[in-house]
Amino acid sequence: MYQGGIPPSSKLLGVRVVVAHENLDFDALGSMVLAGKLFPGSLLAVVGGLEGPLKEIAPLLEDRLDLVPASEVPLDRVTEVILVDNARPERIGPFRALVGKVPFLVFDHHPRLPGDVPAVGGRVQEVGATVSLLVPLLQERGLGLTPLEATLAYAGIWEDTGGFSFPSTTPLDLEAAHFLALMGAEIPRVRTWVRAPLGPEARAILQELLKSARVVEVEGFRLLLARAKEEGYVPALAPLAHTLLDLHEADGVLLVLHLGKEALLIARSRARLDVARWLAQVGGGGHPRAAFARVRGERRALNLLLTTLAQHLDPEPTLGEVMTAPVEVLKPTTVREALRVLEERGYGAMPVVVPLPEGGVRVLGIARRRDLKKAERLGLSHHPVEGFLARAVVLPPDIPLSQAEARLKEGGGRVLVGEPVGEGYRLLGIFTRTDLYRKRPSPEAPLGERLLFSLPEGARRVLLALKEAFPQGVYLVGGAVRDALLLRSGPDIDLVLEPGVRVEEVARFLVERFGGSYALHYAFGTGRVRLPFGLSVDLAESREEVYPYPGALPEVRPAPIAKDLERRDYTVNAMALSLATLELLDPYGGLSDLEARLLRPLHPLSFVEDPSRIVRGARLAARLAFRFAEEALKALPPALLPEVLATASKSRLRDELLLTLEEDTFLEALTLLEALSALYPLYRLRLPPKEPFARLKGEGKALVEARLLLLLYFQEDPMERAQALALPRRLREGLALLLRAGRGEADREALEKEPLRSAFLALFPEKEAWLAERPRVLMGRDLLEMGLKPGPKIGEILKRVAEARARGEVRTFEEELALARRLVGDGTLPSPE
Repeated sequence: MYQGGIPPSSKLLGVRVVVAHENLDFDALGSMVLAGKLFPGSLLAVVGGLEGPLKEIAPLLEDRLDLVPASEVPLDRVTEVILVDNARPERIGPFRALVGKVPFLVFDHHPRLPGDVPAVGGRVQEVGATVSLLVPLLQERGLGLTPLEATLAYAGIWEDTGGFSFPSTTPLDLEAAHFLALMGAEIPRVRTWVRAPLGPEARAILQELLKSARVVEVEGFRLLLARAKEEGYVPALAPLAHTLLDLHEADGVLLVLHLGKEALLIARSRARLDVARWLAQVGGGGHPRAAFARVRGERRALNLLLTTLAQHLDPEPTLGEVMTAPVEVLKPTTVREALRVLEERGYGAMPVVVPLPEGGVRVLGIARRRDLKKAERLGLSHHPVEGFLARAVVLPPDIPLSQAEARLKEGGGRVLVGEPVGEGYRLLGIFTRTDLYRKRPSPEAPLGERLLFSLPEGARRVLLALKEAFPQGVYLVGGAVRDALLLRSGPDIDLVLEPGVRVEEVARFLVERFGGSYALHYAFGTGRVRLPFGLSVDLAESREEVYPYPGALPEVRPAPIAKDLERRDYTVNAMALSLATLELLDPYGGLSDLEARLLRPLHPLSFVEDPSRIVRGARLAARLAFRFAEEALKALPPALLPEVLATASKSRLRDELLLTLEEDTFLEALTLLEALSALYPLYRLRLPPKEPFARLKGEGKALVEARLLLLLYFQEDPMERAQALALPRRLREGLALLLRAGRGEADREALEKEPLRSAFLALFPEKEAWLAERPRVLMGRDLLEMGLKPGPKIGEILKRVAEARARGEVRTFEEELALARRLVGDGTLPSPE
């Protein structure tokens, strides 16, 4: 199902690759498709083929998806790798050779493990499916999907969440599925794709697994162990694992499939057992509820797994940990009165007890509303309630939950929790079927620790190394903190160093520890470290800024971290993580604004001091789907006054505009500036039409420059605007050529170079064939047609014309022909005989 290998245009340029893992499943393939939408122009590379049902539907996809075998991707051209549904380097085939050499962005729903790819960006979070991590990014950028793409992505969620029934399913998975359904996902088709009928091979293996199945019980955990042997085609085993789990009412399953000298281990669990960490002992991986391993020496691996099973089990909850407390009781009374109390309090049942002198109670039984209503219908309302009680089961609080569940039927769906007191009990609580389904909150790590571990693997390694080497004075700041809290990340992190920690010292430590290079700017107290796996670390001494007048460049001096945060633009950028204590510093309420998705300036004069902050805010708002707070809107008009903008830093404004044009959401940012009535005062620019920008192709610096040329092309006085922005001569000349082309004076040769070519074709897509034509140049046959005879004279004329062409003295074939005639006619060369 692979479509033609590498596109010709990619062979000379850098290649961005999207890859998952060997034996693609639906979540991996769906995630690759979504990543391809998020990172246009990427190659979707397949390592090791397709798995299970995907093999069957491959013919339906071959005309719709452009998948490239990993073996056909030139590794020396790869500049970036987007890794989805996987973070293990050993599962990416030839791309493992690029780990540590090019940037990796990782999007994965499996838990982090030592040895993961040192990612510089992406999103890693334990949810049901990786697709669910990518869908919100599509929504933020306003990207749509075709029905086929939506169906593949939906199948990924459905498969990895067991139809939204696995314990790993989260609200994020359901929200992503809702979006995909709105995009046209064919939900009935997903069921047939993911849970196709078992083929003859799968049925044969299932029969063998059923014959060998046995249950191993450890600390209340029921593990089903089953073996089979296969020498030919191996079907997808995950459906068989779930079938066996259901048949045996087990808590987990381990399937062992013998394949010659190797064995495949497939593990699934409902709760308590993290099978990914369990199988990691034998080289496997996955996520807490589903994992896989390929081993040699099956007996040794199996012995290790079974002997360490207890160590990998979460402690089984006790009855006392899950009961409802305190428990309300009834004293002996009539049926009518007991029923009134039950209905008044909204209970289905209550224990009836008699107090004892020694302090406890004697439990007479359970008064259930349904029994009392029946007694009332029979005319027995005035009778004592004791004659209509169900049996009461009282258990100690330290009994394991699994044992308590087994006793629920005896107690009519309820058991009491109590401690013996004399001849009775001191009742502590009650446990019902409702308590089985109540979600118990798991203990949550401190916010700073959660923030650190939400960062990509590469960034986290760097910060942990710095935490160990520098006990005080190093802080993660700004956008890196903001994005980590939003579960986003990029290839850069910013660190601020308090007085006493030197930039050069930190830079040298990082390069000695991880490799790479660094550059220092002693005059500014800053530095940048580039690490070999693609991460850039910006270092700056903590400082405070003083603006001598509105719009001026600030004067700076060393200061503690609190003063450094004070000079930031928005509250969401004025947070810092202390590496020493893992404490989040948030003096301006950035966390609450982050949750509300608001951009709030730190003080009323923030925009007046630096109007470029308005542009930075629009860029963030467009990228993160934020909005300006009310205070920001009120602070805009003074900052846009002519007298303020007259003193504003033109270089800062220009740099912010260029940074905005680097964003995928640059048009949204410009539209927001226009809506805020800021685009014209800041830049004397008007909002351009969107259509030409949608046709732009390219990447990197050339794409940004093409966007800039198009933006200026649509202005009232493009050349004046280019001059005001102090653009380099090269771009100003390119803009002039583009304007000439718009007047019908296109110079084909000049338009062939980037970024001019992309901008020209975005404006005039119908001219693509014309631009691709090779220009007609003077040739020997043209001179022969003029009457010259073959000989050295022809070579001499062609040489002189080529030199004139190189100097730009002739540009068209007609001009070259005229020059040749002059060279003969003016006596420079003899006339034809």
